[in-house]
Amino acid sequence: MSFSFNNKKILMILNHGGLGGTERQAFGLAKYLTEEKACEVKILQLYSNFQTEEYKKHAKQSHIKEVLHFGPSFLIFKKEWSIKNLKRLKWSFQYLWKVRQGIIPYKPDVIIPFLNVPSKLAYYLYKLLPSVKVTFWHQLGADTTKGDWFETFAAYNIPFVIGNAHNCFELFKTKYKIPKSKLNLLPQYLTLERVDKDGDSIRSMLNIPVNAVVIGMIAQYRSDKYFDLLLDAYYQLVHQLSVETHLVILGNKKNNDSSLEIYKSLKEKVKLYKLENHVSVLSNFEVNNLLNIIDIGVLVSQIEGMPNTVMEYMSYGIPVVATNHPGCEQLLDKSNFLIPNDIEVLKDKLAELINSKELRDIEGKRNAKKILDYNVPDYVYKLEQIINKYL
Repeated sequence: MSFSFNNKKILMILNHGGLGGTERQAFGLAKYLTEEKACEVKILQLYSNFQTEEYKKHAKQSHIKEVLHFGPSFLIFKKEWSIKNLKRLKWSFQYLWKVRQGIIPYKPDVIIPFLNVPSKLAYYLYKLLPSVKVTFWHQLGADTTKGDWFETFAAYNIPFVIGNAHNCFELFKTKYKIPKSKLNLLPQYLTLERVDKDGDSIRSMLNIPVNAVVIGMIAQYRSDKYFDLLLDAYYQLVHQLSVETHLVILGNKKNNDSSLEIYKSLKEKVKLYKLENHVSVLSNFEVNNLLNIIDIGVLVSQIEGMPNTVMEYMSYGIPVVATNHPGCEQLLDKSNFLIPNDIEVLKDKLAELINSKELRDIEGKRNAKKILDYNVPDYVYKLEQIINKYL
């Protein structure tokens, strides 16, 4: 009998309660599975029970009725011999047993993890929970690895691996040389529903001139997102232009202490550069509002899988300048605006788009057409096909 998601009980595993690209992917999938496949979805949150208001809002909209948490995640046994390491083993078994006992009453059929640590835990729950028939390793590009025994064993024995871009498989091609037959490329999907709004009123709210060309970067305030590179490029470029422009940066300063520090640092840099009238650094601002006024979307970063931000720019018909990561290359396909993280190249590409409305329109229409291929129903259908290969 072939696998289908119809009427399944799903457990999704996430690291944090902040709304980043990974969490939006989880909520988008949960919404589709509950509404179209009559699934029941719960979330297991690993590192803490904290949830931002934005996260809670999206969880509710996705019909997630319960977010589980069983204390801080602890699943590590290092490749060393020491008393402390033996204690780690004991604590890990205690954590696994606690999570097992907490989840058993729910009787999940499928576990869908997001990122490496959730994937590691998913494997052991797959073995410990008799109701679970399917799980996999879900590698999304921007993630860390521990290299401990629990991770090593899980990586070698996981039924299969899904990555949303080619660079997601580096861990399994180099560190864990598992059979290539286990590796499956499955690009993710657009989760944000387009909502058209009055751009002039949004610009007025942000004190942005109606005729200004708006450059925007939407991303989490994290060190792997190169906001400073964009701000420095804009600072060097802004007074050379004959066109009025405005730069908007959006993240969520409330995700954690590091996010707040990055937000504060950017605000200080704007003051240092005396760009208060040209740059807005925002937090907790509705993404759809910003997408309605952006003329050029930017995502420059250290690493990406297949970035939600780029997909969202594309869905609004916005031209995109992005770092040439494999996931960005797959989405934007031979675009002249895929770049290295180089300030001179970034300045040149921004200037090219700023100075030509015709070029912005051509790129935007091209992007809007391409993004239609990345939707949740197709993703779920392809995921069902992959699962059936391994059952």
